Amino acid sequence: MGPDQHQAPLMSERIGMEPPRPRHDRVTEWMAANGVDALVAARPDLVTWLAGYARYYGGLSAVVVGRDGERVLVVARDEVAVAERLSDADRVIGYGERGFGIELNPAPLMLGAVSELAAVSSARRIATAGEPAADFTPPAGGDAVPADAALHQMSLVKDPDEVARIYHAYELCWVAQAAVADGTAAGATEIEIMTAAQGAAQVAHGSPIEFAADLLAGPNTAEVCGPIAIPGRTRAEAGQPVVADICIGAGGYWADTCRTHVSGTNAEVADIYRQLGLILESAAIELRSGATGARVFGGMRDQILAGWPGGEFPHHGGHGVGLSVFDDPHVIPTDDQRLESWMVMALEPGVYLPGRFGVRRENLFLVTPDGGVELTQAVSRPLAARAQAGWNV
Repeated sequence: MGPDQHQAPLMSERIGMEPPRPRHDRVTEWMAANGVDALVAARPDLVTWLAGYARYYGGLSAVVVGRDGERVLVVARDEVAVAERLSDADRVIGYGERGFGIELNPAPLMLGAVSELAAVSSARRIATAGEPAADFTPPAGGDAVPADAALHQMSLVKDPDEVARIYHAYELCWVAQAAVADGTAAGATEIEIMTAAQGAAQVAHGSPIEFAADLLAGPNTAEVCGPIAIPGRTRAEAGQPVVADICIGAGGYWADTCRTHVSGTNAEVADIYRQLGLILESAAIELRSGATGARVFGGMRDQILAGWPGGEFPHHGGHGVGLSVFDDPHVIPTDDQRLESWMVMALEPGVYLPGRFGVRRENLFLVTPDGGVELTQAVSRPLAARAQAGWNV
């Protein structure tokens, strides 16, 4: 699926804020402010962020940004054609020779190609991010500036096209959750349900995805998540919960969801699930620009422990989502980083009754000055997969 197919216009009138300055402008402004002539970024997430390129089994790659803002994507020679089709870089160049697995250490070849670019060969001050760019030697008389921290912080604020890509991964999560619902109803094992969920999402995407999940059934749900408990041969049984926390990466961007399924009915689980929905909504209101994850966590934890005095809430209350599934900021007691508009955050309240079962639910939200907006409400088109699965956000 190419970049243009991920586009989903955002409803500015509903989210009440203007888009951020495009990330490419923010990067070149940072370069100018720091006297940087060229930027060399070689970490996979930064290649995705700067050039829109992510490839299953992709080789070592880098993006070079010149003072004029031109973005050159440097990839293994055999990847050039696909990179030209999928990326939004201004130019794509290749390094090395035809073939795969011939050169066990391609880094020198890639850095050699980088060095030959005009933006680099004439630069006096070069910013670098990621391995092996950190080992890059500037031209004689030049110096290198570490850029990892600055680029990471900039990347937490999402452009509209990035929100659309996260949304696509979110949609795939709901396809996977629908498969979990089917497997739960059929009494399948945890590992069978997990495998079916990944398969359904991968087929829907039409190419390989990145996938991770906590999928536990019955009393195992009280163990919360891996590595304490991982999917195995426990079956989904009538009236027992199945907690499915599903994370999917597609095209370099990630989404995260959690739902608690039940085969048949369980009034106690249903009531807890409903109350967690109210806590989720309350926490979302606190996802305002300038708030902190610590503050959001405190409110969430207080409501959970007050609602279930004998229950436990032993995990984070959420985290940033985008180029990774577990990004900054974090909804934990010690994270005082300020939230910014256009960050995408996961919120996931849960409660666990020792020896009995656990219940958890999770959605994604766009941070705004007035609080978090659930991602399907922030994006104009309806979430078809979720609607077909009968889920309510």
